[in-house]
Amino acid sequence: MTQRKLALILMALSMIGFAGSSSAAVSFRIEGPGVVASGGLITLRTYATADAGETDNAIFGAINFPDFLVNSNAFDNWQAPLFSSQGALTCTTASCVAFSQVNPAGPIAVNLTDALIATTTFILDPAAPVGTVINFTWRTTPSTQRLDWFGLTNAAGISVTMAGIPEPGTATLLGVGLLGMALAGRNRRTTDVEEDMGARWSGRRSGGGPRVFRECSRECQPRRRERPH
Repeated sequence: MTQRKLALILMALSMIGFAGSSSAAVSFRIEGPGVVASGGLITLRTYATADAGETDNAIFGAINFPDFLVNSNAFDNWQAPLFSSQGALTCTTASCVAFSQVNPAGPIAVNLTDALIATTTFILDPAAPVGTVINFTWRTTPSTQRLDWFGLTNAAGISVTMAGIPEPGTATLLGVGLLGMALAGRNRRTTDVEEDMGARWSGRRSGGGPRVFRECSRECQPRRRERPH
């Protein structure tokens, strides 16, 4: 075998290996609001990919959060049913389970591409100072409770900033201004209707022409005949 043929064979094998590695796609990301007002709801959405035939018999993910800044809201949490057995989405003072599933029959493939697999919610503490940055990260320890998505055991988290809310005086002035504008518009419409109704209060025909509308005064009202005593 010549060196040229050997080089071509090695090149072909390397290309096959590269194609196989590039087709294996396992990824993970989390999305959420960048800014949330005091006491507002924080909804984190988890998207995942495993679309190259990867198999596993269990998946798990828990989100760490600062308990002194946010409160868990496990009642509204949700996970997509990917495996036959879904675990409870419980929360502690340090983390909330975003998804927890097992397939007792053995490893299976899910064939998902950037699909929504979980929704995890929190409530921002009203006492948190304006501008506070809240960091949410995936739990990585201990090994039995770390992120596990078809071999992926670590992924980027997300940060949310607390926004300010209008001061009471500013909100009151804004409300009064909007109410005044609404009343002004209503009075304008009422005046227009009254003027139009006054112009059409009564009418008579002049010759054979069109009806002429005019306002009738007291003198043009028909007098009532008095009955004799």
